[in-house]
Amino acid sequence: MPEQFSPKILGFLCNWCCYTAADSAGVGRYQYPPNLRVIRMMCTGRLDPSFPLEGLAQGADGIFVGGCHPGECHYIDGNYHALVSASLVHAVLGRLGIEKERFLIDWASAAEGPNFVKIITAFTKKISTLGPLGRAEGRDQAELRRNLAAAAETARGRKLRTGLINAGREMMKTGDFSRTAIAGLVHDKCDKALSELSV
Repeated sequence: MPEQFSPKILGFLCNWCCYTAADSAGVGRYQYPPNLRVIRMMCTGRLDPSFPLEGLAQGADGIFVGGCHPGECHYIDGNYHALVSASLVHAVLGRLGIEKERFLIDWASAAEGPNFVKIITAFTKKISTLGPLGRAEGRDQAELRRNLAAAAETARGRKLRTGLINAGREMMKTGDFSRTAIAGLVHDKCDKALSELSV
């Protein structure tokens, strides 16, 4: 009988909300899959788009980013800027032919331990269904990881960073924080730099 696939999931959690929700879930003895490896951040606004790409390149099968609910950020608008970075990550994954569902950004307040458990359980199930990186994509895993590493390097470059900053400024100016609107801004401001990615 073949061994059941157990995905490696890397999580970037906001110190004030999602990390505390994870902690309260543990204290409350809620059960959730042990696949998540956590990196605590002071704010999801600190999320560099190269981090999730590098995580996938280095062996993760899925990446989770968890923060405060929009409008409740301890640093005012950090989680809105995290949505811009997340939109860029989704755009890169799409260009590389990688399932976008391997990357999730979601919210849980400090008091929402059960909600955190629900999010992580569902995400782990989704990644388990997709299988190891490359299986759902029908592509060679080593090749995908090389492309992801190159994409992470591109994400650290000046061109893409400038586009990301401009998308964030435009988002704050318009006040439209819907994921669809943010994806449109990222496309408008970053498309030229993204076109240089190798597929």
